[in-house]
Amino acid sequence: MSERQLLIWDSEVVRESAGTATVVARRPLFRMSIGQAAKLLGCPRDTVERLYRAGILGGWKPGENPQKKRADGRKSNAKVVLDAESVLRHKAAVTQRGYLD
Repeated sequence: MSERQLLIWDSEVVRESAGTATVVARRPLFRMSIGQAAKLLGCPRDTVERLYRAGILGGWKPGENPQKKRADGRKSNAKVVLDAESVLRHKAAVTQRGYLD
């Protein structure tokens, strides 16, 4: 039995001289930025950040290690990396409930 997995693909649109266009998939994305998630969900970046902080969207900050503390006492200033599957699952859940069209 195979395992099911939701994927989103990094792709590009190739426009041809005949006026047609072809979508070419490059590679599956397993993680995405806040901006990419906002575009996919159709909401502002602030909303995606709140969903991440609330634990609704899975993700992490690269280099963040609870055992290591910065010398200045501040938290990591790295950008949040979101788990693409959690973003897709959230979009499917809110679409099913009728919050998104």
